[in-house]
Amino acid sequence: MSTVVHGRYVGLNGIKGLAIIAIVLYHTQQQLLPGGFYGVDVFFTVSGFLIGISLLRSLFDTGSLHLERYITKRAARLYPALFFMIPIMVSVGWLWDHDILVSIRNQVITVLLGCYNWYAIAGGQSYFDQMNPQIFRHLWFIGVLMQFYVIVPLIVWLMWRIQRAVSIAVPLALAAISGTLMWALYKPGADPTRVYFGTDTHSVGLMLGVALAWMVVRYEQRHPRLPRIIRTVPYPDGTSVPVALPKVPQPLRIRIWRAIAPVLAFVSLILLFAFTIAGKQNDFAFRGGIVIASMLAVVLIAGTICEDSWMQDLMVFRPLAGLGKYSYGIYLWHWPLWIVSLAVAPHLMPSRGPWPLIMTAVLTAIAVTASWILVERPAGVRSALFVILPIRNTTVGHIVRAVIVDLLLVASLFGCVQGVTHAPTKTAMQQELEAQAQRLEAEQQRTGDLLRGGVPEPPQPPTPKFTMPTGDQITAVGDSVMLASSQGLSDVFPGIQVDASVSRSLIAGASIIRDDAASGALRQWVFVGLGTNTAANTGQLDTIYNQIGSDRIMVLINAHGDRSWIAPTNQVLADYANSHKNNVILVDWDAAAAANPQVLGSDGIHPKAGSDLYAQTIKQTISDWIAANH
Repeated sequence: MSTVVHGRYVGLNGIKGLAIIAIVLYHTQQQLLPGGFYGVDVFFTVSGFLIGISLLRSLFDTGSLHLERYITKRAARLYPALFFMIPIMVSVGWLWDHDILVSIRNQVITVLLGCYNWYAIAGGQSYFDQMNPQIFRHLWFIGVLMQFYVIVPLIVWLMWRIQRAVSIAVPLALAAISGTLMWALYKPGADPTRVYFGTDTHSVGLMLGVALAWMVVRYEQRHPRLPRIIRTVPYPDGTSVPVALPKVPQPLRIRIWRAIAPVLAFVSLILLFAFTIAGKQNDFAFRGGIVIASMLAVVLIAGTICEDSWMQDLMVFRPLAGLGKYSYGIYLWHWPLWIVSLAVAPHLMPSRGPWPLIMTAVLTAIAVTASWILVERPAGVRSALFVILPIRNTTVGHIVRAVIVDLLLVASLFGCVQGVTHAPTKTAMQQELEAQAQRLEAEQQRTGDLLRGGVPEPPQPPTPKFTMPTGDQITAVGDSVMLASSQGLSDVFPGIQVDASVSRSLIAGASIIRDDAASGALRQWVFVGLGTNTAANTGQLDTIYNQIGSDRIMVLINAHGDRSWIAPTNQVLADYANSHKNNVILVDWDAAAAANPQVLGSDGIHPKAGSDLYAQTIKQTISDWIAANH
């Protein structure tokens, strides 16, 4: 049923390589691969399969799980690389960017205890809201995996004890329960982190992998591999050559399976590609999409490892298999290095370009290579202790390697302690936004601009004056990007009325504009900057447009950031402005921010304090619009 080479299934590294590509692109270029998160479910399925195979073979061959060996191997696989990566990245944060150290102590503790996913759920952290990125947030995956490693011996032992056709029902039932919980606990329109991070809700792939492992092991038990070399042919010179007899004909059902399995695997691969390209974090994903992706991963694995499967030729492609072989290290390192690169690259290379991505790729390659040579391979071949203290069968190379590791650990642990000790409670951007909000509120109270139900301003002339507006002619409603830019707006447009807040959506902004219009406080020019947090559609813009009225000018400010909804939202804004040229203006903040990354904070979204680029971009756009005979 399957092909094994030197204890490893042919093609699995290639499958893991494809999955890690999807995950990395999702984390770094989400607008290009918005469904890349499905790669996690492929990984879960492969992991469930491999662990299930290992434990079930041990049970069938020896009657024991050999838990002491199992625990040692799992710990040696996971922890050395973590102990190498965590202090180094915390030290980097201490030396360069304190923003990534917010809540770092709790992150480190829960990662090492294997429960970071539940800490993130309890703390309200959002995997899908990356305004305040955390360098270890991606390790929720490791938490789920560690918890699975704890419970899976019991699951396979129960299956082995039953040893009937119904045994496979155990992981299948658990998979069904997990998928049902994800469906039931998911709330449309709300943040899906609870169901995405939860071990109870995101174990479909793991359990389906165990079910596939049961099928493979049971097949191996019923059809043991017989040695094909059964005799030798002597030659006149006295030498002999082993000769293999033809394979024993297989039953029809086996031959049919081997014929169709690669085809099914290839179709599954195409469908998974479609999921990663067209998928979104929407109702479909959490109410069936993840389950379907896990089932496709099972078919992909089964059809690839099948004996004589032509899919193996695709999956043994060396670059792809190499990525799969080192996928654990790539997963550990790529996200924190991406966060650091976003903060560092604009200062090193202020010109526009894919510099953060290039920097991340280079640094990840270096870090993964160092981790594999210095830590992971020695721990896997020898022991975790051998990594730092080679005391048996040592060579000069072993000693040199251990000295390098020890020096790196001592230095990074010192930096890690400093980073944890001096970690801020809030990021610099969060502090700036809070300060801007307080200043804005004080200004509003002083001037009375936004007092609901107060004395309304005199009605403005019905015919707009197409000259550069002054601040007392402008109402601005926006999200945290406008809030971060509120001082610049006040400097460029003195007297402007600004109402901006963190995490504000287009729907919430529409209600503010409606209230302003009803109270008579809405001014002649209305700036709308609400594209950062949610997707926009024409109906929502029509609502705001009708509330503003055709006698006012609506200035739409698009969004900048690496979020799957931003590019479509910006296109909707552009199309709307193009269809309402007489009184709707589009400000391309996305282009301005991309051309001047040095003015952005470490999150790559919000302008830094003191920057007036946002306001100047609006002013220049209005000036160009007026110059075009409006």
